[in-house]
Amino acid sequence: MATPTSERSTKEIIIGQVIDALGEHALDTVSPSDKIPSLPRDDSSPEDDFFPHCITQQPIPRPFRGPGAPHNIMVGLEKECPRWAPGSVIRWVALTSGFKTSSDASYAATHLNLACQKWNDLSIGVTFEWVTDPKDATFALCHGGDSGGTLASAFFPNANDLNMMLVYNPVFSMPRWKANLWKVFTHELGHVLGLRHEFAVDVNPETGTVFEAAASVQLGPRNEKSVMNYSRAPPEIQVSDVESTKAFYALREGEGGVPAMVGLTEVVDYVPM
Repeated sequence: MATPTSERSTKEIIIGQVIDALGEHALDTVSPSDKIPSLPRDDSSPEDDFFPHCITQQPIPRPFRGPGAPHNIMVGLEKECPRWAPGSVIRWVALTSGFKTSSDASYAATHLNLACQKWNDLSIGVTFEWVTDPKDATFALCHGGDSGGTLASAFFPNANDLNMMLVYNPVFSMPRWKANLWKVFTHELGHVLGLRHEFAVDVNPETGTVFEAAASVQLGPRNEKSVMNYSRAPPEIQVSDVESTKAFYALREGEGGVPAMVGLTEVVDYVPM
């Protein structure tokens, strides 16, 4: 017997709309493997001499495209210091639709799972957990199609029912970046945790404006090797990344309900949906 609409969560209603519009297999999921597939690596390949960039405004992922699909679940960045409530479990699912092959979907899910484990091992204040059903997930890993020089993109903590982490075509065509996809995902998971790009507060010398339009504040020391910086080499989580993220999630309300602050900016806690 179907659950009455009045008793279903917003997320369940959205998922039902997607399935009704795009078919029963639109949100089929894939399980990550326990073993990372080995790939031949040629670090001198011309296509690997690549400077990837990251975007925050996301196109609609393939599983949600089509007549009647509810596009209004995609939102932008909130104007605050968003984070997940300390101690939260951020659950994710991997969707198969849109990937060129089922092995590509499994490969991406396996690398995201490894990246999640790397962050979990650091005990930063929240954890990631893979699930099988979209209705139980805070975010879904999806194929995003083509997006220029972008390998993947994510989101910041928010109150959405379901968020998207997107992986794009270029990463599957460049051997070194494909072999290190899990490292790309450690950068994207940094955004999921609420971390901005290392250069977000820097000023463009040509225009006199900051590189990123959305306001940001600095917490902890700068590090050019930060996992949140851009580089021609796959990103690596640094000690400074761990210390600053732990400090961010250790911030608490003051006496009288004074909110936690980073500088003069309020920290806003979200509970994963």
